[in-house]
Amino acid sequence: MGSAADWHAFLDEFRTFGGRAENVMQRKGAFGLGLFPIDPAKPVDLFAPDELLVPIDNLELRDGTLVIKDDSNFPDGYGDWFRRYEANYSWGAEGRESILTHEEGLKDLPDTVQKLMKGVGLYNADNRFPGNDVEQELMQRFIKTRCISRKDRRVIMPMIDLLNHSPTSKPYDMSGDGIAVGGLYDGEILVKYSVSDPLRRLIAYGFNAREGMGFSLSLRLQHRGRLVIVQGGGGRQPMQPCSVELNEDRIVIKQPLLASNGSPKMPRTLAIQALKSIEGIEPNELFEQIHQRNTQTLVQLLRELEGIDGDVAQRLRTSCLDQLAALSHHYGQRDDLLNESSSASPTS
Repeated sequence: MGSAADWHAFLDEFRTFGGRAENVMQRKGAFGLGLFPIDPAKPVDLFAPDELLVPIDNLELRDGTLVIKDDSNFPDGYGDWFRRYEANYSWGAEGRESILTHEEGLKDLPDTVQKLMKGVGLYNADNRFPGNDVEQELMQRFIKTRCISRKDRRVIMPMIDLLNHSPTSKPYDMSGDGIAVGGLYDGEILVKYSVSDPLRRLIAYGFNAREGMGFSLSLRLQHRGRLVIVQGGGGRQPMQPCSVELNEDRIVIKQPLLASNGSPKMPRTLAIQALKSIEGIEPNELFEQIHQRNTQTLVQLLRELEGIDGDVAQRLRTSCLDQLAALSHHYGQRDDLLNESSSASPTS
């Protein structure tokens, strides 16, 4: 990080390329480096136009700095500006070191913890951070925490990707010819990155957040004599019935929503809608079975973490407790939706 004068000069350059960054400054906060309003009484205005978004396949490390491989399709001088942006305010400011600390902390967890997380689809060190080319692996992990889908491509959104996450904040405004964040903020400018749950937020990003939804871990269980395979995860369309596939005697359930603090009757409703046409299945019972196995696994993970030192172990304990709390947000069902004769998908 440079001086305040350097920051304002840097923002002036960003504006010459068509971006907006009004009433913002970068400093340390509760979540590490973030953006804050200079004057909380005035609105913040951040905007990265589509022509300044950088596709992730057009990024590389050059002399330890994240740069645009081919900047010929960007405004003159933008490639150099982006290099200084990453070096001074993003990758080089805190990004690389925070990713390294998180990945090393995960790899240092006891084998029993890692085996359990691998078994339920949460973390696999061999695939995620093998250590064969540390700098390239760190860059890829960093990009995953900073990129966003925009017009069928994954891109980096300069300036806006400096914002930290809060599950209760508004998401990015993607309605115009770029990505924007604006409004009045009393403290740090926070956005909602995406829909997730506490465990997956921690594993993916390295911080704890009390997310309002809970999705299943990856599990295998027996239901009325049939093997059920649950593919864990979720978030893209949480209020749609999950997809279900029949494969011989196996039932594969993909990323079911198990809890929602905003719509606690929806998880069971969605499960019934997804499973009601499958012969030999009792949807309510299977929903409860999946819930039970998730709870049992989280308790087992907490027991394996007892007495383990380190920041990552502590954050993992916190996220397990937050996940258990998130999974409690379900009760009842939406009979009005279940009784509808049409096949329209629920929206609330």
